[in-house]
Amino acid sequence: MRLDQYLAKVKPDLTRSFIQKLIKGGHVFVNHKKTTKSAHKVNENDELIVDIPSIKEIGVQAEDIPLDIIYEDKDIVVVNKPAGMVVHPTDHGAHVSGTLVNALMHHCKDLSGIGGEKRPGIVHRLDKDTSGLIIVAKNDQAHNHIAKQIQERKVTKQYLTLLKGHLSPKEGSIEAPLEKIHGEQDMRVSGRKKAKYALTHYKVKKYIGDYSLVEVQIVTGRTHQIRVHFASIGHPVAGDEMYGNKILNSNLEIRGLKRQFLHAEYLKFRLPKNDEVMELTAPLPDDLKEVLKKL
Repeated sequence: MRLDQYLAKVKPDLTRSFIQKLIKGGHVFVNHKKTTKSAHKVNENDELIVDIPSIKEIGVQAEDIPLDIIYEDKDIVVVNKPAGMVVHPTDHGAHVSGTLVNALMHHCKDLSGIGGEKRPGIVHRLDKDTSGLIIVAKNDQAHNHIAKQIQERKVTKQYLTLLKGHLSPKEGSIEAPLEKIHGEQDMRVSGRKKAKYALTHYKVKKYIGDYSLVEVQIVTGRTHQIRVHFASIGHPVAGDEMYGNKILNSNLEIRGLKRQFLHAEYLKFRLPKNDEVMELTAPLPDDLKEVLKKL
């Protein structure tokens, strides 16, 4: 097998183009010899060493990627992020290009520096496969203004999701602390002291076959909060590979669902420039509409 193909297979978190850059840049060694050709054939028992530089060494580049901008002024830009787009570059090269930050750096030329060199302007996040509204700050003052509202739970974030089974009661809340599983990306509901408080409100819009189309409002913004909370009560998000149901996911894949059914549809917050209340919505993307139509 080609060297780049093999590395892409064993390191799925690295993109093929990034792997090819690493090889060309002399960061890959086969049997302790620097190898700069992606087409180099690897053999059984070869020893491979991959030296992955940090973001600091690589630098984050502006990229001309189209953006669906819902609102923009001198302080902020609100983007309707597509599913499949990572919000910001991650250290050690997993995502150094094609991210929302790369696109914003080309669009804005200047972003708030509070998030650091990997996350300029990023005040809150969305998972890679979650679509919808995200606020980005253009300057530090705006960043602090939005971050304070989020911290004080004054930003209303509403999502639309499809869940396994018929959720009952039709309206309610899930109040369950969340904790990161040690050494993993996964989160779980936990009663331990270090678990963080998490609160999710929901309202069933309608039952569609064996599923529930649900409007969700998160009061806290913990990592994977919606996905973990609903999985913990036996109603996982459709298409969720990490916390979901494999049989459910494969049934929905036949109907065209290629990712988790989760969309950030509504935001309410105060503008940094004049403290005016702003309400924004993003319609359900076509891929998710199509799944609902088929169901």
